[in-house]
Amino acid sequence: MGTVVHNKNFSIFVIAVLCGYSFAAAMAIDQDAIILALPFDEGVGREANDISTHGNHGVLTDTARWAQGRIGMCVRLQNAYVEVANHPSLSLHNTDFTMAVWIKFTEEAGWYDLMAHSEGGGGDDKQWIWLLSGGKFKFHLHNRGVDITWIDSDFFGFPELDRWYHAALVKQGNRYTHYLDGESLGETVNDTPISDEINNPLTIGTGPGEFFIQGFVDEAFITRQPLTQKDIRNHFSGGIEGVLSVAPSGKFSTRWGSLKTEYN
Repeated sequence: MGTVVHNKNFSIFVIAVLCGYSFAAAMAIDQDAIILALPFDEGVGREANDISTHGNHGVLTDTARWAQGRIGMCVRLQNAYVEVANHPSLSLHNTDFTMAVWIKFTEEAGWYDLMAHSEGGGGDDKQWIWLLSGGKFKFHLHNRGVDITWIDSDFFGFPELDRWYHAALVKQGNRYTHYLDGESLGETVNDTPISDEINNPLTIGTGPGEFFIQGFVDEAFITRQPLTQKDIRNHFSGGIEGVLSVAPSGKFSTRWGSLKTEYN
C-alpha cells in the first residue's frame, strides 16, 4: 500500500504526471476503436462494467468472485468465467485488433483459454479462441468451410503459479504478434478470415464451456487497432483507466486506480 503524503508540491507534481500520462494515452489509443474494456474494479455484485462506449458489460458466472487484483480489483475464477453477451460491436471480422489481459494461474493445466468467441468445438462451429498451451500462446480460428487454424507464438515455457502475467495479441493485416509482459513472442503471417457469424457470448477465462482458467483475470481489453509494443508497455501496465483517461470531449477522468500497483 502507498503512503499518503500531504504536501502541496507533491500534489502538484502528481497532477502534472497524471495529465502528461493522460495525453500520452489519448494520442496512442483510438477510443472509438475500443470494443471491450473491463477493469474488473467493481468489487460487489455480479456485473463487470464495460467502460468503452459500447456497453459490452460482463457477468460473473457460477463461483467467480471479486478479489484484490493486479491493478485495483480483479475476478477470481474457479471453474467459472466472465460472460459478455454477443453484440455486433464484438466482431473481429476483417479488422485489425489488439486484445490483452492480466492473468495469474493458481493451478497447473495443459490448456488455458484466455478469451473466446465461440459456438462450440468441431464440426461447422465458428469461433476464435485465444489460449495458452504447450508453452505457447495460440490463436485458434475455425470457420465453416475453412480449415482449422492455429497461430502460435514462439515457445516461452510454462507459466509459474501465483505470478501475474500480462498477455497481448496484435493483428495487423495478416500479421499476428503475441506478447508476454510487453515482450514480443514472434510474428506469424496468416490469411485465415475471422468469422462474422458468431452468435454466442464472448467469454473470458474459458472457451466453449471447457478449459477453465483456475486463477485470476484483470483488465480485459479489446480494440480494433493494432497497438505498438510501446503502446502495450506504456498503457496496459497502467491499466485500462489510463488508456481511457481523456474523454473525446477533452475532459479528464483519470483515476488513481489506473496507476500501476503490484499484488504478487
